[in-house]
Amino acid sequence: MHRDILLEGNQLQDQIEELQIKFSFQEGTLHKLNEVVIDQQRELLLLKSEIRNLKLELQSMKDQLRGSENIPIENEIPPHY
Repeated sequence: MHRDILLEGNQLQDQIEELQIKFSFQEGTLHKLNEVVIDQQRELLLLKSEIRNLKLELQSMKDQLRGSENIPIENEIPPHY
């Protein structure tokens, strides 16, 4: 009986150690995933900024093409008509 209790205690200890190992791996994975999310957030902010700059540049080009006329570029008839 005493031996059975020791075996159960050893099994319990083994299960605890296994859970600790799994938890440790999960912590590592979570840390890596968090780093990926942070990197993606930085990239997203950069891309949003670049899009904003491109929109401003495009608007500036449209304004230059329009010249002194107040006709929206979208409504202009192409020169071949």
